[in-house]
Amino acid sequence: MPPAGPSFLRAIVEPSGTSSAPGAIVAAGLAVKPFERATRRSAAMPSTPVRILGVAAAAGCLVAAHSALAQGPAPGPEYPSIMGMDSRLAVWTAAQLHLMFAAFVLAVPMFALFIEYLGWRVARTNPREAQRHDWLAHEMARLLPAAYSLTAITGAALGFLLFTAYPRLMGYLSGIFGPTFVVYPLFFVAETLCLYVWYYSWERLHGERKGLHLILGLLLNVFGTIVMFIADAWATFMMTPAGVDPQGALTSLYDAVWNPGWMPLNVHRLVANITFGALLCSAYAAYRFLMATREEDRALYDWMGYTGNVIALFTMLFLPFAGYYFGFELFAFSATYGVTLMGGVLSWLFIIQAIVIAVLFIGAAYYSWLGLLRIPGSEAQQRWSPVFNVLLIAGFIVWATPHTMAASIEESTGGFHPILGALGVMAPKMIAVTLVLVVLYASYLLYRRAGRVPVVPWHRTGALVQWGAVGLTALVITALGVYGYFAAAEVRIKTSIWQIVVLMVGIVSTFVLDLFLMRGAQTVAQVRWGTLPRRGHYVLIMLAFVIVWLMALMGYARSGVRLNWHVYGIVQDTSPGAGLPSLGEVAVIITAITFVFFVLLAAAFAISGLARAPDVHTGAAVPEPGGA
Repeated sequence: MPPAGPSFLRAIVEPSGTSSAPGAIVAAGLAVKPFERATRRSAAMPSTPVRILGVAAAAGCLVAAHSALAQGPAPGPEYPSIMGMDSRLAVWTAAQLHLMFAAFVLAVPMFALFIEYLGWRVARTNPREAQRHDWLAHEMARLLPAAYSLTAITGAALGFLLFTAYPRLMGYLSGIFGPTFVVYPLFFVAETLCLYVWYYSWERLHGERKGLHLILGLLLNVFGTIVMFIADAWATFMMTPAGVDPQGALTSLYDAVWNPGWMPLNVHRLVANITFGALLCSAYAAYRFLMATREEDRALYDWMGYTGNVIALFTMLFLPFAGYYFGFELFAFSATYGVTLMGGVLSWLFIIQAIVIAVLFIGAAYYSWLGLLRIPGSEAQQRWSPVFNVLLIAGFIVWATPHTMAASIEESTGGFHPILGALGVMAPKMIAVTLVLVVLYASYLLYRRAGRVPVVPWHRTGALVQWGAVGLTALVITALGVYGYFAAAEVRIKTSIWQIVVLMVGIVSTFVLDLFLMRGAQTVAQVRWGTLPRRGHYVLIMLAFVIVWLMALMGYARSGVRLNWHVYGIVQDTSPGAGLPSLGEVAVIITAITFVFFVLLAAAFAISGLARAPDVHTGAAVPEPGGA
C-alpha cells in the first residue's frame, strides 16, 4: 500500500457498534440500509532502483486487485478468518502504524524544503548561514529513506489484511473509487521517484544547481499532498458518504470524492502531520544531543531540536481550529456524530484528549521557557514564565472539566453539578483554549526579544501597540465567549467562529508588526547553543511520545464514531468482532501501538545514522533568537 497520507483503511474495520439496524437488506453479502442524507452538499540503504521496482509492483497489485474486485465479490464468507487472528485488531494495528509513518514522511519534506530554501536565499550574502541551514535540512531529510520503507511495508501488510479479511467491503469500495485506485499509484510512484532523487542528489545539485534541487523538493511535496488528498477521500466517504443513491450505488464520483468531510480532513491532517513530524525530528535531535561527545555536535542538535519545537508550536496554534472545522462538518452532516462524540459513548475520549493536549502544550511551552537559559541577560523574559504556566494550567482545567461527572447510575439521573455545569459547556471551553493559544503566542514573542534590542526610532510606540493588540485580542475573545454563553445555540456557534477569527487576526497582525519592529535589532547576547539543560531534551522526547499517543487516540475516535457502520448509513458492520471495545482496552491497544511505532522508528533512525551528513561547525553564524 502507498506510504503517503493517512490511509482510509484504518477507518474500515476499527471499532464499530453491535446493533443491527432494523429493516436492513442484504446486497452482495453486505448489510445495506438507506443512509441518512446530509443537509449539505454531499546512507546504507537498498538501491533506489530496487525500491522503485518494489513500488511499481505494489502499484500493479493495487490496480489488479481493483480490476478483480470491481467485477463483484467472489462467492465466499463475508468476513473470512485469517489464521484465527482477530482481524479487526490486526487491521487496526497495521493501519495505525501505516498512518503514523505516512504522516512522518509527508510532513518532514515540507519543513526540510522550507529550511533548505532559507539557506539558498542567503547563500550569496551569508555563505556560512546558508551552510548551516543546508545541514539542518539535509539532517532532517536523512531520516526519510528508512522511514519511507517502513511506511511501504506497513501499507503492504495493511492491504493484505484488508483484502483478505474484508473482501466484499473492499470490493464495494473498489467499485465506488475505481478510477482513483488507478490514479493513486501513479502519484505514489512519482512521489517515490522525487523523494529518492531529491535526497540522493543533495551533494550533486548544489551551488548554481541548487534551484533545481528545490524544484525536486517542491514536486515531492506536491505529489505527497495529492496522494494524501486521494486517500482522505476514501476515509471521509466512509464517514460522510456522498455521490451514491440510497442503496449505495455510485451516482457521481466527483461527489463521492468531494464529500462534506473531505476538505476539512485534508486541512486537519496537513496541520497535524506537520506538528507530528516536527516533534519527532525534535526528539531525534534531542537523542543525538544527549549522545553527542563534541560541543560542536551538541550545539547543532540543540539548534535542530529548537527549530523542530518552533515549527510544532506554530502549527499547534492552528491545530485545535482545524479539528474544530472537521468536527463542525461532521455534526452538520449528522447530529448523531455530535451526540456520540460529545455526549455519548465516546465523550470520555475528549476528557482524555484535553489532558493529553494540556501535556503537549505545557511541555512545548516549558521547553521554550528553558530556552531562555541559553541567552545571557534574559532575566526580564524569564520572570514571566511562572505567570504563563499558571495561566496555561488554569485554561486546561476549564477545558478538561466535563459538564457533569457521574460515578454511578444513580448519580447520572440528577442535575448538573453547580460548578461543573457552568464550566462544562462549550462557551467557557472556547474561551479557555483560545486564551491558552494567546499565552503560548505571547511567550514566543518574549523569546524573540531575549538578547535583542530594537533600533527603529518608533520601537517604544510599536511595542505599546503590539502588546496592546495582544491584550485586546484576549479581551475580545473573552467577551465573545461570555456573550455566547448566554445566547441561543445558533448564536453561540457563530461567536465561537468569531473567536477563532479574532485570534488569527491578532496573531498575524502583531507578528507582522514584530517583524518590522525587530528589523535590524541589535544583538546584545548571542544564543549559546548546546547549553540547554538536559531536562529540556527529555521534554522533547516526551512530547514525541505524547503526540504519537494522541494521534492514535483520536484515530480511534474518528473511526469509532461510525458505530455499527463500515460506511455510515450504507454498509453495516456485521462481523463477529463488531462492537466498541472498552476505554481501558483502547488505551492498552493504542499504547502498545505507540511502543511498536517507536521501536520501528528507532530502527529507522539507527539506519539513517549509518550515513553521516556533512560536518558543520558552530563557528559559522549562529541563528538569531527565535529564528529557525
